[in-house]
This record gives sequence, structure tokens and C-alpha cells, in this order.
Amino acid sequence: MNRVLGIDPGSRVTGYGIIESDGTRSRHLGSGCIRTAAGDFPARLGEIFHGIAGVLAEWQPQEVAVEQVFVSRNVASALKLGQARGAAILAAAQQGIPIYEYSPR
Repeated sequence: MNRVLGIDPGSRVTGYGIIESDGTRSRHLGSGCIRTAAGDFPARLGEIFHGIAGVLAEWQPQEVAVEQVFVSRNVASALKLGQARGAAILAAAQQGIPIYEYSPR
């Protein structure tokens, strides 16, 4: 069974879910979210990084799946989302865990 951490990044709320899959069947193990405090954006990025690092330490996934940035009308929001995504990706990359990116659809 392969354990996968899925991440739905956000600058205020970053969601995650853990599954185990054998390629045919998948089983939900856990899920949650990292809610950042209001205020300084760089500090919120640090909270995302440390929150994902904690999830990685607790669940020990073999792979990480991260949602790609979806750009609608607000470019500034897309840039913040990209930075939040980067903080989450860095937490996994620092531990040498393979990271795969997927479309929001």
C-alpha cells in the first residue's frame, strides 16, 4: 500500500487528506486543514510550511499530490496562492518525498 498526502493549498486555509492505495482501491486515513492566523503574510507562509511538515512527520507519506494554481480574475490572489503552494511543496521537498502536481479539476 502506498500512502499519499494530498494538499489543497490556500493562503488562509490549506486543506490536506491522507489515503492509502494499492492502485485499485484507496482508503481514507485522515484529513484536516491548516488555518493561518490573520496578519503578516510571510508569517502565514511559515505556518503553512510548519503545518505541512507536522502532517508529514505524523503520517509518513511516500508521495505528495498538490493542486496546481487556478487563475481566475484576481492575479494578486493567484500570486498569494502560488506562494502558499510553494511553502507546502518545500516542506515535502525538504524531506525528499516525491511531489506530483494535478489540475484542480
